[in-house]
Amino acid sequence: MPKIIAGILFSVLFYACAFGGTVETFNLKNGIKVIYKKSDTADIVALKIYSPVSVLKEDVSKAGVTSLLYNVMNKSTKKRDANKLSEDIENLGSSISTEVEYDYSGFSLASMGENFDKTLEILADIIINPAFDEKEIEKEKILNAEVIKSRQDSISKSAGDKFIYDFYGNSHPYSYPVYGREETLNSITGDDLIKTYGEIYTNKDIIITVVGNVSKKELKKSLEKYFSGLKLTGVYAKPDTGAALKRTGQDAVIDSKFNQAFLIYAYDAPDVHSGDFAALKLISSILGGRMTGRLFIELREKLGLAYEVNSVYPTRTDKSYFEIYIGLDKQNIETAKKGIEKIISDLCIMPVSDEELKDTKNFIKGIYLLDHQPVERQAYYLGVREILGLGYKYDDKYISLLDKVTSKDIIDVANRYFRNIPYKLILVPSDEGMTK
Repeated sequence: MPKIIAGILFSVLFYACAFGGTVETFNLKNGIKVIYKKSDTADIVALKIYSPVSVLKEDVSKAGVTSLLYNVMNKSTKKRDANKLSEDIENLGSSISTEVEYDYSGFSLASMGENFDKTLEILADIIINPAFDEKEIEKEKILNAEVIKSRQDSISKSAGDKFIYDFYGNSHPYSYPVYGREETLNSITGDDLIKTYGEIYTNKDIIITVVGNVSKKELKKSLEKYFSGLKLTGVYAKPDTGAALKRTGQDAVIDSKFNQAFLIYAYDAPDVHSGDFAALKLISSILGGRMTGRLFIELREKLGLAYEVNSVYPTRTDKSYFEIYIGLDKQNIETAKKGIEKIISDLCIMPVSDEELKDTKNFIKGIYLLDHQPVERQAYYLGVREILGLGYKYDDKYISLLDKVTSKDIIDVANRYFRNIPYKLILVPSDEGMTK
């Protein structure tokens, strides 16, 4: 009885804390959809403005143009040079940052309630009056190139970059980091940035989400005042990126400069709109993401193989993947491969126990609840659900969808994807050498 009561109280607390407050929507005169939630928990206002046009829409010959554009936009405007822009934001105790992901791009604003209108004016200046200063463009090219180079100093990032390049093929925008490719940055011109800017900020699917201590009346007044200058004429169409690549089953073995080895298994997986999305997210938590996950217990605790081990199922609007990765010593590679394959095989044939299923769902709920406490994260989730085409109400439904996943669902979904040939990447120390 105590466990049942505790579970009921947890559920009540979860939904009260995570979803307290009424979410409203309205449209600005130029058509921008606004998703608004009043919150008095703190005198903070968080705003996100997202466009669906981002890296997925890039011409791969201009890889990195979206990230470069946002870096340049956030440095200066036609009215404010770099020093004036940063000074004006800091003097308000506010922050304005960029968000560039594969399937959406935009800006994030956070301010005290009393300074929201003034901060919003600065954000509108950044978006509506970009300077596209040539010196800033060249400076940001160098900085982005350094970021890309620096990824090669991390074994996990180096392996990840090689993995997505192979997994998607070099003609897919998911095949490189959002920063782009070093070899394409120099070819990006100011005209390329202006063209990309036009595609992003004339799109009719632009949305704004706001959560915090601001009234609806004042919010509408401020948004109309500052964003009526955006003329929305473009319609977003997801590009045709072709079919998934065929997997040969052959290991991709790469000599690396690192002292340890790194192993990746990756299976083709569906996009965010798939009916299997929730089950695969649950499977990812069963396998990894925590110290009681199967990968951690079996490969690290029992066999002592791993420096780090985890599973990842990215949320994508185009083809996604289910990845298992492990950092380890070279002599343990074959043992780790057998261990991963055993874990995957068990998932396909052995029902997940009621206890493990319940514990995993509780883990997800707890993380989800904690992540929804700040108003910034609430604005983020409402915005991302909407811009990915799920609708902002999906944020209320996500946990209930996970709750409905059964042990049988997990076996069915596991067999649907994990019986297929995976992509396998092995990074090994170059001074040790290894033959395919």
